[in-house]
Amino acid sequence: MATLAQVTTPTLRLTKRGRFVVILATLIAITAFAAPSLTSSAKASLDQAGNKSQLVVVSPGETLWTIASRVNPEADPRAVIEDIKNLNVLDGSSLYAGQVLRIPS
Repeated sequence: MATLAQVTTPTLRLTKRGRFVVILATLIAITAFAAPSLTSSAKASLDQAGNKSQLVVVSPGETLWTIASRVNPEADPRAVIEDIKNLNVLDGSSLYAGQVLRIPS
C-alpha cells in the first residue's frame, strides 16, 4: 500500500528588508491618517489663543528671509523670522515649495 505524503503549507517568511518595508509602510499609513488631525488641532489651539495671523504658501526658491522681508519690510527680518519659526514650530530654516506658513500680523 502506498502512503500519502504529508502536505505542508508554506509559511510566510520575510527577510530583514521585507520586515523593514512592512514597518515603514505601516508608519507612513499611521502618519498619513494622524497628520490631518494633528494639524487641525494645532490650528484650533492657535485660533483659540487669539493669535492673529495670515497664511503664506512658500514658492520655489523662497527662504524665511525673503518671506520675512516681503510680509514686513519695515521690521528687522531676523525678528520676523523668529516669530515665523515660533508660530509654525520650526526647528530649522528649511522650507519646501507649497508649504503653508502662518505669518504673524
